[in-house]
Amino acid sequence: MKKCPHCGKEYPDEATVCTIDETSLDPTQLENPMAANKSPYAGYWIRVLARLIDMVFAVFIGFSAGMLAVFIIMALAAAGVISPGWQERIREFSLAPWGFGILGNIAYHFFCEGLHGATLGKLCCGIRVIKEDGSPSNPQGALIRSLAYYLDSFFLGLVALISMDKSPLNQRYGDVWGRTAVVHIRQMTSEPPQPRAPFIPALLAGTGSLTTMLAMGLIYQAF
Repeated sequence: MKKCPHCGKEYPDEATVCTIDETSLDPTQLENPMAANKSPYAGYWIRVLARLIDMVFAVFIGFSAGMLAVFIIMALAAAGVISPGWQERIREFSLAPWGFGILGNIAYHFFCEGLHGATLGKLCCGIRVIKEDGSPSNPQGALIRSLAYYLDSFFLGLVALISMDKSPLNQRYGDVWGRTAVVHIRQMTSEPPQPRAPFIPALLAGTGSLTTMLAMGLIYQAF
């Protein structure tokens, strides 16, 4: 019998790859600690880096959304739909833009990860969201993991780190509930699953949703 060094599942002697985490069961590699410890599942810090890249990208999208919102507000003000003084109102602190921003962030990850499996940040880092069974990610799993991110991110991501430390697939709670996992594409021993849609259309859908939500937050505050 062979045992996977990552998840501990036992296999007959003729097995070559773990069906759970795709770790090689080749005896020559199992004898090599470096080879045995190489898992295709993305760890905590590479996922933090991908999230930071997405946050920087969202800042640039925010500028575009702000300009779009101002043009729309000016047009509505000229038509008499919005009362005077909107310039001061949009500068005031309000929870509405934050709420729309959270919805936009959820939509961005939902479309990018649900259609292609990767946001811009994940693409830059060479990682992708897939389902637990190795098939392409789907919208349902992407939505669940995107909603659960706000739980996983508590205490600077400590909640996610605790979950990933207990999981053989490095799953945060959002991944566990959404039945998803995040993998290094180049470290997969088998052919990576083909995403449901190309990256550009998925990114445009996600970016468009984020831009719309951010603009709506400012427009709402102007009334």
